[in-house]
Amino acid sequence: MVSLIDELALKTNLLSINASVEAARAGELGQGFTAVAEQVGALAEQSAAATQEIAKIVASIQAETQELVEAMEKGTTQVVDSTQQVEQTKLQLTEVLQRSREIDQLMREISTTTTTQAEAAQSVTTVMQQVSQTSEQRSQASHQVAQAMQATAQVSQKLQASVEQFKVD
Repeated sequence: MVSLIDELALKTNLLSINASVEAARAGELGQGFTAVAEQVGALAEQSAAATQEIAKIVASIQAETQELVEAMEKGTTQVVDSTQQVEQTKLQLTEVLQRSREIDQLMREISTTTTTQAEAAQSVTTVMQQVSQTSEQRSQASHQVAQAMQATAQVSQKLQASVEQFKVD
């Protein structure tokens, strides 16, 4: 668009110069036409200057647009990187959660096994106490039997001594 306006200003300026030449050839009759030609020339120069300003503005807008595009591309890259990092973190957290569940399950199994072993140890302790009591009772009974046998032996000796008195030779 700037190029089209610049070309239009150039052609208008050329037309103004041609009109001035023709007005000069016409002499006094072309004096009014010369004034119009000068105004058209000035308008062409203003159009050319405005075209240059527009070209600068367009160049500035294009540079800013390019910077914006680069910033957006950089932002997009950062978003993609951040998304990948979030996904990686999510996977790692999922793995940590799974390991935590496995540890929890193992701890429950250990707790159950420990409880079972404690119950078994308690049962063994109870059985050992019963065996100890039974052994003590048997020891007491054996002691009583030994005393009874001693008493029986004494009675037997007394009886034998008594019987020997009645013995006939």
